[in-house]
Amino acid sequence: MSIKKIIIGSLLLGVAIIVSSFYLVFRTKTEDLSNKFPYNTIINKTLISKHECYITIHQHSLENPYILDITNTNFYETNKPIYKLPIGTSLNIEKTKAFTTAVSGSTHSIVLGSVYIPELKEIVKFEFFWGENPTYGLYDHDDNYDIYPLAPWQEKALPYKYFWDGHKESHDWEEWNSLSN
Repeated sequence: MSIKKIIIGSLLLGVAIIVSSFYLVFRTKTEDLSNKFPYNTIINKTLISKHECYITIHQHSLENPYILDITNTNFYETNKPIYKLPIGTSLNIEKTKAFTTAVSGSTHSIVLGSVYIPELKEIVKFEFFWGENPTYGLYDHDDNYDIYPLAPWQEKALPYKYFWDGHKESHDWEEWNSLSN
């Protein structure tokens, strides 16, 4: 082999390694949460909404085109129609995933499902963001916990902080909500 072929081969290998590294670092990572509590209690079920909720096509959706929410205040970026779903709407829950974005590293837990929208006369696929990690995974593993705010199918939000080490503690939603207002 000539020196020229060795140099060209080395350069191509180097470029391939750099491109692969960028792909691995900057891709959105997903994890299936369907077998983890509390998601495993709702998967493959039709749940009935206990609250009015709203749905619209959203530019920041991660997998399904529509985003479901209990209020329409998070839809300020859309110019698409916002549909109101009444109490008693059937929500078909299919799976849940955690999406970790590449740049910020933040993780969003999303319930994926489908719902019939009467105005459209069709069933559409939706995402619902459910589950928060207020500690952002920044502390020791024992200090990290998840909380689950009110979802359309619940009478009230789950009342606990679910720590990553397996224990749980009571969570005061009234105090939590007063801090965010």
